[in-house]
Amino acid sequence: MNINDILVLLNCNKKSDFIINKFETNSKLVEEGDVFIAIKKGHNYINEAIENGAKAVIVEDKKVYDCLTINVNSTIETLGKIAKYIRNLYKIPLIAITGSCGKTTTKELISSILSNKYNVLKSEKNRNNEIGLPLTLLNLNNSYDIIVAELGMNHKGEISYLSNICQPDYAVITNIGTAHIGNLNGIKNIFKAKLEILDGMNNGYLIVNKNDKYLNKVKYKKVIKTSSRNLKVKNIKYYFDKTEFDIEDIHFIFNIPGKKVLNDLFIAIKIGLLFNISLEDIKQKIETFKNINGRLNIIKGDYILIDDSYNSSYESLINSLELLKNNEKYKIIILGDMLELGKYSKKYHKKVNKFLKQIKNKEILLIGEFTKYIKGKHFNDIESINNYLKNRDIKDNIIYIKGSRAMNLDKIIIK
Repeated sequence: MNINDILVLLNCNKKSDFIINKFETNSKLVEEGDVFIAIKKGHNYINEAIENGAKAVIVEDKKVYDCLTINVNSTIETLGKIAKYIRNLYKIPLIAITGSCGKTTTKELISSILSNKYNVLKSEKNRNNEIGLPLTLLNLNNSYDIIVAELGMNHKGEISYLSNICQPDYAVITNIGTAHIGNLNGIKNIFKAKLEILDGMNNGYLIVNKNDKYLNKVKYKKVIKTSSRNLKVKNIKYYFDKTEFDIEDIHFIFNIPGKKVLNDLFIAIKIGLLFNISLEDIKQKIETFKNINGRLNIIKGDYILIDDSYNSSYESLINSLELLKNNEKYKIIILGDMLELGKYSKKYHKKVNKFLKQIKNKEILLIGEFTKYIKGKHFNDIESINNYLKNRDIKDNIIYIKGSRAMNLDKIIIK
């Protein structure tokens, strides 16, 4: 790509003839011929970027630096424009995924299944916002066959913005739940916000979970509603640490437990079939699949640790607590606040008590402001929980950990 293309895109008048090596937002990773985009505090590292070889910088301030300087009103918006431009250079399928919970697991499952046959560019880690999605698209090159992108949001209009950047050919919505309900003021508004994923799509396919009461009502000219029934799934058996089922004459073992996560898996299987991946190859990817750390990871040893600490919402917490209900082992349940519920915070934290009551042989350790509405033993900080656990014999126990990301429950130490 030539820098002149970007200057035209940004309505700039300056001219230069060098060819861009790549765009970079981390000054330490800048190489000769790169364009450095100063995002947020990035303007503090412009000189470092130039020293490392940046031939152009895109900045919000009005200074002119010792290289081609492109001054813009918003580097984040500019990053989005460049990402959209690059997306349009490559006419390959893009699968965009959103939902109140399960979208990262679904993204990983889809990417894994499609990698049987295709070279897949996917969103890494939590790159699902106005910065993360464009950064993913900046990595596009001729080696990729398919893009799998996760779209996150906590306010109205965010998914629309991201959808218009990535222009999906396949839009996936996993479910509609209470995550960010404090910002959107009601489930129906969350539903509308998730449907913004269609805003950047032209004549593509919408793929949804048929078992979700909101998504099952979606009307769209090319909608695919997935479920165990339309995939002809049979003989589903649920276990504490896995689920087994059959499709046609093929037996599947999925090492992430729980009924609700199967809805995400069925979406991934459907997409695999749409892209001509055989059931045998899908089975191989499913049975070797490992989820991202902190997302319902089960670690077995002298005790069983269920690390679900990455994030929390009401629906995902209730789904996970179902796993503990029929297990006879002693259970230590450690919960932090579910955040971004706004005026609904008290309501949904109190509702958790109903499900905890169904779990026998347990103790509940709590941290946070809103967990005060949950019955259990409250702690002021992570260190206090760690000290408590240090003096406990946890052999043969199940330890379950879940809370919103900002609660930092990943810092809990299990000896």
